Order: sequence, then C-alpha cells, then structure tokens
Amino acid sequence: MGRLTLWFLLGLTLIAVSNNVGLANADAGPSESECRPYIEKAINELKTDGVTGKDGSGELQADQPRGDDDDDDDGGIDEKETVEITDVDSTEDAKSVNDLDGDGIPDDQDDDIDGDGIPNDEDDDIDGDGIPNDKDDDIDGDGIPNEDDDDIDGDGIPNTEDDDIDGDGIPNDKDDDIDGDGIPNEEDDDIDGDGIPNDKDDDLDGDGIPNDEDADIDGDGVVNEKDNDIDGDGIPNAEDNDLDGDGLPNEKDEDLDGDGLVNHEDGDLDGDGLPNDKDEDLDGDGKVNHEDSDIDGDGVHNDEDHDVDGDGLSNSEEPQSMDIDGDGVPNNVDDDIDGDNKVNEKDDDMDGDGILNEHDNDMDGDGIPNDHDDSRETVDDDDEEEEVKKRSKREVDAAPVGEIEAPPSPAEEFPAEEEKEEEAAEAEPEAAVEEEPVKEEELEVEAEAEPEPEAEAQPAVAVEQQEEAVEVEQKPVEEAVEPEPEASGEAAEEPQAEETAVAAEDAIDADDEDTKPEDELLWEGAVPQNRRSRQHITELLLLDEEFNAREKATDNVAEIILRDIKKIYENAIKPLETLYKYRDLSNRHFGDPEIFSKPLILFMGPWSGGKSSILNYLTDNEYTPNSLRTGAEPSPAYFNILMWGNETEVLDGTQLAADYTFSGLQKFGQGLEERLRGLKLKNKLLEKVNIVEIPGILEVRKQVSRVFPFNDACQWFIDRADIIFLVYDPAKLDVGPETEAILDQLKGREYQTRIILNKADTVKPEELLRVQGALIWNISPLMSSAQPPLMYTTSLWTHPYQEGAPARLLLAQERAFLRDLRTAIDKRIEHKIASARRFAVRVRNHAKMVDCYLNTYYNHKTLFGNKKRIADDIIDHPQNYHIYEGLSTLTNISRYDLPDPDVYRDFFRLNPLYEFKKLSETCTYFRGCPITKLDLAIAYELPELAGKYKKMSEAALASIEAQAQTQAQAQPSNVQAEPRKTS
Repeated sequence: MGRLTLWFLLGLTLIAVSNNVGLANADAGPSESECRPYIEKAINELKTDGVTGKDGSGELQADQPRGDDDDDDDGGIDEKETVEITDVDSTEDAKSVNDLDGDGIPDDQDDDIDGDGIPNDEDDDIDGDGIPNDKDDDIDGDGIPNEDDDDIDGDGIPNTEDDDIDGDGIPNDKDDDIDGDGIPNEEDDDIDGDGIPNDKDDDLDGDGIPNDEDADIDGDGVVNEKDNDIDGDGIPNAEDNDLDGDGLPNEKDEDLDGDGLVNHEDGDLDGDGLPNDKDEDLDGDGKVNHEDSDIDGDGVHNDEDHDVDGDGLSNSEEPQSMDIDGDGVPNNVDDDIDGDNKVNEKDDDMDGDGILNEHDNDMDGDGIPNDHDDSRETVDDDDEEEEVKKRSKREVDAAPVGEIEAPPSPAEEFPAEEEKEEEAAEAEPEAAVEEEPVKEEELEVEAEAEPEPEAEAQPAVAVEQQEEAVEVEQKPVEEAVEPEPEASGEAAEEPQAEETAVAAEDAIDADDEDTKPEDELLWEGAVPQNRRSRQHITELLLLDEEFNAREKATDNVAEIILRDIKKIYENAIKPLETLYKYRDLSNRHFGDPEIFSKPLILFMGPWSGGKSSILNYLTDNEYTPNSLRTGAEPSPAYFNILMWGNETEVLDGTQLAADYTFSGLQKFGQGLEERLRGLKLKNKLLEKVNIVEIPGILEVRKQVSRVFPFNDACQWFIDRADIIFLVYDPAKLDVGPETEAILDQLKGREYQTRIILNKADTVKPEELLRVQGALIWNISPLMSSAQPPLMYTTSLWTHPYQEGAPARLLLAQERAFLRDLRTAIDKRIEHKIASARRFAVRVRNHAKMVDCYLNTYYNHKTLFGNKKRIADDIIDHPQNYHIYEGLSTLTNISRYDLPDPDVYRDFFRLNPLYEFKKLSETCTYFRGCPITKLDLAIAYELPELAGKYKKMSEAALASIEAQAQTQAQAQPSNVQAEPRKTS
C-alpha cells in the first residue's frame, strides 16, 4: 500500500503544478530543508489519519487514501523508501505541497489556508503560524518571503493583478497598508511590498501599470490630478521635494508629475488636473506663480531661467505661446510678463530671459527687436484682438533677432540710398515727377552692375566687396556717390551719375530739418582707387563665424562671473559706499552699467590726428553717407559714440543719455548732452565693443570755459575704458595745458594706454625715427609711469601708402595694433574684475579717511565744547592733526591714493562730520563688520573670480573642441564622396 501513497503524493504534485503556474514557473524554489517538514507532515497525516476503507468490491476509496507508505508491509518506512521521496527535486517538492491545512484544496484555491475556520480575508494570521499577518515575513506560508513572492496572500492571483495584495479583505485603493506589512503606506518605503524601494520602483502601487501610465500612482483610489499626495509618501504635494516619488528632486526631474511626459511637453506640469495656462501654481510647490521665485520648479531662479514656465520654449521664443510665465494671461496684457512678482515697469529683466533690459535686444521677449516692436504701444480695446492675431502670425515665423529686418522708414534711412526715393515721391508729388525717370535709369544700371538688393542699398560697399570687378561696372557707382559740385561738368557726359547726385542732394534737403545730427556725418569726397584690403582686420580681430561659435561658448561663463561681481558689489562694497556717501565725494561710480556693459574702446588726442578716420576704417564705414566726418580741418567737438544696431541710425544726446550704458552722463548737464552723438551700425566689431571718440584737443593760449565739465566727462569715459588710444599726427606733436590735463587723468591707467602715431606714411623713412623719439619725449614725463607707453606707428585707413613709405613696417605695426585691440576684447572679464577691485579700494580708503577724521574729532571734543567749531578746525587744517600722515602710517593706504584735503573740505561741508558713524560702530553681532567684508572682497573674493573664469572658460572651450573633432572625423567620408558625384 506504500506505493499507492507515493503515487497519491505525486498526483497532488501534478495538481499543484497545474493550478499554481506562478509558483511552478519560479526561477528559484524553496530548499529541501524548508520543504522537508511539510512533506513529513503530509506523510504522517496519511499514516495516522488515513482509513483503509473498502467497498463491496474491496477497492480503495478515493476519499480515504491509504496511510501506509511501507512497500513491503513491514509496518514502517524503509530508508530506501524514504530516500525515494526526499530525492525528488526540492523545488518540485515545495510546489507540490501547496495545501497547508491538508484539506485537499490547494492553498491558491483555498479560502481558508490554515483551516482555522476563519476566511483568509478576515484572518489576522492567514498561514496559522502564530505570527500576525502585519508582522509575518511570509503571509501565505508558502516559504517565499513576501518581498520575493509574486502572490503575497497566496490566493492564486499575482500581485500585479490582485485588487487585494495582502488578502486582508480591503481593496488596495482603500487599504492604508497595501502590502500588509504593518507600516502605513505613507510611511512605507516599499508600498507594494515587492522588495523595490518606492524611489526606484517603476510600479509604485504594484498594480501592474507603470507609474508613467498609472492614473493613480500610489494606488490610494484618488486619481493623480486630484490627489494631494501623488506618490503617497505622506508629504503633501505642495511640500514634497519629490512629487512623483521617483527618487529625483523636483528641480532635477525631467518628468515632474511622473505621467510619462517630459516637463516641456506636459500640458499639466504638476499633474493637478489644471492646464499650465490656467494653473496659478505651475510646479505645485504651494506658491502661486507670481510669488514663486522658480515658477517651473527646475531649480533655476526666474531671473536666470531662460525658460521660465518650463514649456521647452526659451523666453525669447515664447511668442509661439504668447505667455512666458504660463499664467494664462497673454504677454501683451500681462502686468508681470515673467511672473517674478515685479511689475514690468520696475522689472530689470522684463521677459525673464536672464538678460537685463538694458542688454536685451528683445526686452519683452516677443521675438521682435525693440527697435521694431510695436507691442508696447497703446492699442485700443476695439483693435486689441486684431493686434494680437497680427503679432501671433508674425512671431510664429519670427527669425532670430540678428536676422530680423523691418521695413525702413524715411526718417530713419540716410538720404543717399535709392530706396528712399519712392517714399519721397509719395510724400512730395512734385519731386516724384522729376525723380521717377532718374530712378528707372538707376535701376537699369544697378541691375547690370549687381543684381543683389544689398548692393543696391549701399553701392560703396558693393564696390569694396568686388574690387576685382570690371571698371565699367564700378565707375557709375563711384560717380553716383560723389556729390561734389565739380563733378557736374563731367557728369554731363554721363547723365546717370548726374541724376543720381541730384536725387541724393534733393533727398538731403528734404530731410535737413529732421536730421540735424546727421549733417556732420555726411561724407563728401571721391572713393580712392586701389584701396588697401581690409581682410586682415576680420582675421586678426577674430570676427569670422567660426570663431564666433567658439566665443559664444564662453558667453555663459562670462555672464556667471559678471553676476558674481554684482553680488560682491551688493554685499561688500555698496554698504560702505552708501554709509559714507562716497558718491558725494567722487564722480567715479560703479553699478550695473559698469558691470554688464560691453568693452569700451576710447580714442583721444589732438585735433586732426585721424581719430575719425580710424573709426571709419575699423567699422568698414569709409566712403558711405553715414561715415564720420574727416578732413584736414578740425572735426566738430562731439563725443562720437559708435555702437551696434540692427540698422543704421544716428542718435542725439538725449537718446544716448537714455541708454543704460551711458545714462551716467546725465549728471554733467544739458551742455554735455548737446555734444553727444551716437551712430548705430550693423558691424561685427560693434557687436563686441562700444567705441568712443573724445573731441580733439585744441591747445589755445587763453583758457575758455565750457558749458559742461569737459575733463570730468573725459574722466567718466577713461574710468570705463578697457583700452585707451592717444592718436597723434606727425605734424602736430605739441603738448599744452589741455593735453597735460588729459594725461594727468590717465594716472593709474598707464598699462591700458597706447599711443598711435597715425599718418606715418607721410613722413620720410629717415625722419620717422626722429618723430617717434620726439613724441615719446614729449609725453612720457607727463604720464605717471617709469616706462614709456606702447606706441604703434602706422596709417589706419584704406588709402594706399604713399610712395617711398616703409610699407612692411607700417603694416606690421597695424597688425600689432589689431592684436592688441583683440586682447582688450578677450580680457573684458579681467578688466571688469580689476575695475570692481579698483572701486572697492577707493571706497575702503574713503571709509577709513572719514573714520580717521571722526576719531580725531572725538579725541578733541570736550563736554561743553562747540562741536561744529572743533569739526571745522579739523577739516580746514588736517595737517595740524596729522590725519593724512597718521592714516598712511597705521594702514596700508598710500598717501598718493587719497584725495586732496580740499576735496574733503567740500565733502564735509555737504555732509557734517559728526553725523557719520565710526567704523567700529558699524559692526553687529550677526552681520559682522562691513569693513572686514570689504577687505576680504579686495584681498580674496575678487581676485579668485579671475581664476574661476579661467577654469570655466577652458572647460567650455575644451567641450567645443571635442565637438569639432567629432565632426571633423565624420566629415572625410562625405568629402570623399562629393568628387565622385561631380565627376
């Protein structure tokens, strides 16, 4: 009968395998030692409880199996027979014995696994092992720990399909403890009990649906968009740093709400059921957008975030959505475009693209350059909808700012351009009758000479770019530009040139009243033949597109360093500057314009030295209607400022003073504003720098008072210049009081000062050395430097060198000058750091000087003494109290770095001495001493920025070079394939 028992056990095994597919397919089953107790228990039950019942036929009844396992009927189990049972594969044994209570019903089909009469879904101890389910590592008693068990409650339903994973009778979506481990879901690091921590679990609630596709990530029965705690970690969404529980902080999570959509493609960023454009809390951090410093929750402050609302469109590209901050209010009617809680009128960065308004070519981020942007103009309510539609259509197709060109207006264009004549014809019908036939003839000539529209707009430039063109094509263009009266006789034989000149003169007369500043810019003269090439300027100044791509890699690094400079200024320099009213002492100020402005190139020197010619030469502005006036006679006494513009424009002093870079000039009064003149040009060099020409110095015997402080205005430019060029004509080497005063203002800036001996080709080679020596001897004693300044001897314009001039020397000197100019551009960050440190030293010296005056005052003040009389005596006679000597002795401040006593005499008359605090009284327990912070900034923080910039720039350039090498390696195959196609 023992054999019958064995066959019966094997039958049970087959039933268990067929009914429990999940267990049978497991990769690793229980060990033999784990299975042995269950096997022996089953065998013993069969031996002791089994009843050998026979019916009339003597057959063994199916419901009463024989309990005898003895093959030889000896009343016991032989060792051999036992081995036959235990030698069966251990995994198969574990799976075959799947009836814990021995009731013949496999556990995965048994509603009462342990046979205690309590249904599993009501039983606190499903497997009857005496351990409550919430503390049992194996709830169903199948020998598989819960965390490894695909069916925790042993009901035959895999966990991923089971609505009640722990078998406690509570559906998962209502169960506070889904896996039945006794830890509430909100405190459980493994909600579904699958052994994978929540932050690494792709299926947090174990329902078989991946998190990124699951409408209820934490399985609490509340859909994500209505769930205050999406990941079920017990932390409300508004306070949760990991909204979707994927282990990534919100600011680093590319899918904030875990819905499978990356943030910039997600219409509901925080998964709260509200579309982004209607969501007042875009990132779900509990802060409404207009009070949130990081609207999209990406960890980048709105002021520095190039995509404020995290929709994948940079702020400058936002016109496609027309709502930069994603608050549902279109930009054109939004009082706070970038959602930084600052109204547009008071916001330094209106569109939140990280570029200050003063630097931003598109201030409101609508994709239209400021110069052509009509979005800030008032639009009537009736026309508002039409205006929005028009802007939307225009902005969707908008090109980058540098490529946008708006239709020119008559008031903005210069009169010599042919396109103006059609507009002038509409405004003045009589003139149109006369000019119309001229225009047709001009168009025919231009069509033959150059079909490109750019050449039509600027014929002189076309001539320059096509020096190798046929003379027949070049001659009409040159003569058309020439407006001199003498040409009228020659032009009678060539009517096209004459009519063009007449048309240009008529256009000039028509705009004369409205363009008064342009009168001084009109060039008159003939275009020289055989002009020298300017190609080396582009090469040496690195203005080509290839280098521009490399330069852009360091722009972000530069922006970071500039912001660090501003932070140091705000925290360390500005407190003492304000406390001791340094701005009342000196015109040398420091702020955002000085920090974020482009490098400034300054040209100074006597009249008629060639400064204007050099500026025209560098900016490719020679022989054009808007070139600076040049000639033997002195140029008008204007401060000429050249800057970049998308199209050519002449600015007057009022417009320049409104520009943030030059707004500081307003303090010099209306007299200076009338002598300011700006010229915007679309030139690659001006994209990188601003160039300023100081009026020529004219030495006169009698000093004539000006309507504005000329030397103070010059000092303003000198303080902000990155490199200074003193331009001299070999025929005018005299040095007088005016020149001496200017050179005295260069004190401390000798290392940035260069001398240009211009027009050197007019001097015989044997005399050139003598002229150089005379200039050095005249200037060096007036400059506070033991070394003579660096000098360049050259001729900076496109005229060919005069016969007999040392051409190789002049060209070599010109190339050295251009390299030096390029170095000033490359060193702009170092110059900004040096300027900040220089200003910090001045503020520190001023604070210590005031403190020295104060200590002297308190040492001599008596109880009943007149404090004003004592203070005035100290201020008027500082030498009697040894203030300057004592300050130099007790500190590391040089006597030569301190202003004259007269300066402080005026300063203390404006600000009474006894109203200031001593430096020791400015210290607080929590904030420390301002003077200590300033000393640290001077000694450590500012110098360290230079090293930081160098390392970050090298890393950025290394990345660019690596990309270039990768592209170069992939390029040869394409290059080789090309000749085969052409051949």
